[in-house]
Amino acid sequence: MSEIVTEDPLAGSSIVTDLPIPLAVAGHHQPAPFYLTADMFGGLPVQLAGGELSGLVGKPVAAPHTHEVDEIYLLVSPNPGGARIEVLLDGVRHELSSPAAMRIPAGSEHCFLTLEAEVGSYCFGMLVGDGL
Repeated sequence: MSEIVTEDPLAGSSIVTDLPIPLAVAGHHQPAPFYLTADMFGGLPVQLAGGELSGLVGKPVAAPHTHEVDEIYLLVSPNPGGARIEVLLDGVRHELSSPAAMRIPAGSEHCFLTLEAEVGSYCFGMLVGDGL
């Protein structure tokens, strides 16, 4: 588990320093790197996973899968258009170019493939909801 250091006991602020946290996710080929988990900070209605894309061009990280909550893909890169991913959502292909965000509705089958990514490009998946 992550190391949590409390800076101000009266205010209750905390810092998590041992990131990312690798967690198994259904459909993913290996544990996903999480930066926020549902059990952090006394319980959160959000989880955030993702990573740098430049070494993943043409390499799928997950098979088509579903989640019980909405997911938001957030695609960022140092320069506009520096990253492109192809998202398969319920059998329909969508191409995103950075910067971009896409909502994946709960229960929808999805996955993505990195088409292009300059160094420093990231795709984050934010799982949002009470069912985490």
